[in-house]
Amino acid sequence: MGKKIKIYQTEQFTTYVVRDSITIDLDDYPELKEMDNNEIMDYLISNSSEMKPQNDKYYISLSDELSQMDVLNDKIYDEDYSYIVEDLKK
Repeated sequence: MGKKIKIYQTEQFTTYVVRDSITIDLDDYPELKEMDNNEIMDYLISNSSEMKPQNDKYYISLSDELSQMDVLNDKIYDEDYSYIVEDLKK
């Protein structure tokens, strides 16, 4: 009988997901009031997990609430496959 090996396939890819929006009232988020849209985006990246949600009955943070919104569009790209080969132990 010949030599036997194990072969594993690995996958790597990037997923881009657009979720449905929520509408917020800046009166509920005074820290955002004086910011332009780019500043708000930067602020959300750093702080949305500590910000109060619009619906605190179901969500623990604004980030949590946004991450649970319906997916409007998604795309998978930069797919890459590679292989791992190991000798089969006797």
